[in-house]
Amino acid sequence: MKISFYYVDEDYINYLKEVEINSRGFTTVPNVRYANSSKFVYGVVLKIDDIDYYVPISSYKKSQEDNIIIKIEDHKKLVARGSMRFNFMIPIPKQCLIPVDFKDSMFTEQEKVMLQKEYKACKKLLVQAQKRAKKTYDKVLAGLDTELLKNSCDFKLLEEACKNYSPKKEEK
Repeated sequence: MKISFYYVDEDYINYLKEVEINSRGFTTVPNVRYANSSKFVYGVVLKIDDIDYYVPISSYKKSQEDNIIIKIEDHKKLVARGSMRFNFMIPIPKQCLIPVDFKDSMFTEQEKVMLQKEYKACKKLLVQAQKRAKKTYDKVLAGLDTELLKNSCDFKLLEEACKNYSPKKEEK
């Protein structure tokens, strides 16, 4: 599967949230639906066995150890546009991904330009993103940083959930 931006099936996200809530009492699985828009993910940033991890693209612009700021060129200067948040990356089966169509009529012309710039910036950061994904994954699994654990997805739990996921059949 090529590296791109993807929308994630909302039923799958709700399933992951439920699994995490049932185990931890809370969830850090990111929302994918907002009032006027859908959040997308970037990936594959990490592969564990046969499981692909994708990182959410966020409007969050504060630099932290477990994210990478996405900067785009705007009027000949680099401007922080958002970030990749690795503590919230999630395993996603291919059947739950929908590639973002950069030419979709739902985007304004300005949004299409910004989306292309953001994607181009992410592509340039791919190697760094893959290293940061692995580092964050390993730190969370080590369990030494309680603040990071509290503010991260439970990767091992979500890997099992990903393996066990079966999409709901459409009713006819």
